[in-house]
Amino acid sequence: MYFRLQKAAREWFRDISKDMPLDFDIYYLCLMTGLASGRKAEASQADTTDLTNDFPGVYRIKGRIITAFFLSQELKQLGISFTEKGALHTAIRGLVDPLSSSHLSDQGIKEINKYSFGGFEVLTEYFAKKHLDRPRNLETFLPMYKELIGEFGTTDN
Repeated sequence: MYFRLQKAAREWFRDISKDMPLDFDIYYLCLMTGLASGRKAEASQADTTDLTNDFPGVYRIKGRIITAFFLSQELKQLGISFTEKGALHTAIRGLVDPLSSSHLSDQGIKEINKYSFGGFEVLTEYFAKKHLDRPRNLETFLPMYKELIGEFGTTDN
């Protein structure tokens, strides 16, 4: 199972993608937006492309932190408290596979991709609200991105 990037996201980020060495950078920006906002969305296989089945490059050492953020948000979405040991164990067992290179199960990859797809929706809506069609350079995008993520506060939303 692969992390998947929406073709529309690749196109939307095209002006700043030259400043990001990995397509996973685009995925990551969308994913963090989706996780921070709690937004998930569906995307067809035809509208996405395979990226990788593992956290690449600099993301490899941060993969467990990304996974922890994902699990925290997913458990919140499922309404499972950390005090509900049985439900917690069952949910995590369905999302995590310690033998996979990403440490996520196929279901975990499907769900984390939904956060990336949802994050892309949040980004495009935010830019539309600002009357902008897409980011043109990294120097102006990053402060806007920080502002947007800041609107969601902590993962306790």
